[in-house]
Amino acid sequence: MKVVSWHPILTDHQSYTLEALQQAAKCPLTVYVAKTEHPSRQLQGWVNRHAASLSPQLIPQKGWVKYIIQQLLAHRDAVHLFGSPFEQPRLIVTLLLAIAMGLRVFLISESYSPISAGYLTDKHKLINWAKALLRPILYRFYGAMLSRRIAGVFAISPLAASQYRSIGIAKEKIFPFGYFVPRSERLRSEPPATDSKKTGLRLIFIGTLITTKGLDVLIEAVRNLNGNGAAVTVDAYGYGDSHQFDFDQSTVRYCGLIPFGESQAVIADYDALVLPSRYDGWGVVVNEALMAGVPVICSDRVGAGAVIEKWRCGVIFTSEDVSDLEHKVNAFANAPEHLEKMRLAARNAGAALEPDVAGRYMFDVLRDDLSNAMQPKPSCPWYDYD
Repeated sequence: MKVVSWHPILTDHQSYTLEALQQAAKCPLTVYVAKTEHPSRQLQGWVNRHAASLSPQLIPQKGWVKYIIQQLLAHRDAVHLFGSPFEQPRLIVTLLLAIAMGLRVFLISESYSPISAGYLTDKHKLINWAKALLRPILYRFYGAMLSRRIAGVFAISPLAASQYRSIGIAKEKIFPFGYFVPRSERLRSEPPATDSKKTGLRLIFIGTLITTKGLDVLIEAVRNLNGNGAAVTVDAYGYGDSHQFDFDQSTVRYCGLIPFGESQAVIADYDALVLPSRYDGWGVVVNEALMAGVPVICSDRVGAGAVIEKWRCGVIFTSEDVSDLEHKVNAFANAPEHLEKMRLAARNAGAALEPDVAGRYMFDVLRDDLSNAMQPKPSCPWYDYD
């Protein structure tokens, strides 16, 4: 088996999985990217340390069509993976050329956002509104073009799987998937200690300070809980304008940015992570929390919430419903023994989310497809999928 993987940009939460696939399959891996860095992600503190170790090859700006055709022809016998396949025009062209040549193609894809709020910024509201209207139409077009020509889709979340089924991709071609990062070496060598002197429920939020992430919902819920006598605090970390939120630096605090690679160690010092997003295709910070053995409270619009439901390592609340979030947080505060059980469940879920598990799963899928054997689909290790 040979594997070629195409990406708009390769990030660490993809590269660890590709490396694990290469190790499981014991096969050559070639990676092509349209960009080496994403300016918006860099501002948020993202650093692609591991991705560089896979030596991704940059698709040139000039003569890129000729270059892509040459690479596809040179790898006609490979399995071609397309990550975020509809994000970048050159990758869309590459995908269409690959299926026109009859190559074996798999997509690795999140769901598309069903809301008009921006995913990286609150700017360009009119453009984002128009994009939200156009996405379902574009995806139906993609479905018509691809449904009979691709070998499969690694769908990142149950919503992604549902969307791909709705545009005509056969159920047997859809394989539930996610994003995966390893447990930090610091936590492997120094397991987090419990501080018995801490009082009250200590929550942490990590994310960009924009509407989509739902931080305003969390702040309102925490304020209401404290107004009713509960002892709950939340520390918020992330890139953005903190002045647009009502931080009092007492029960609701803004703590700046976490140095890249330190998220798990910081999260380990809290009782629960809260991700109140109005939409999140996956939410890698959920992985980081579970790796640290910390339960998660997230909205029902977070893709990784499916992991929380299966492993019972946290709770789900209805997106934008402040009272429901209050109820779920209050339940955490009033049942410390239940919180301890969720910590154990979080560690177990974290072990299932290791990239090695994802790499072996991908290999099983690709191997079965190459053999053309009528075998049952590999079972999803992370969440329930029908």
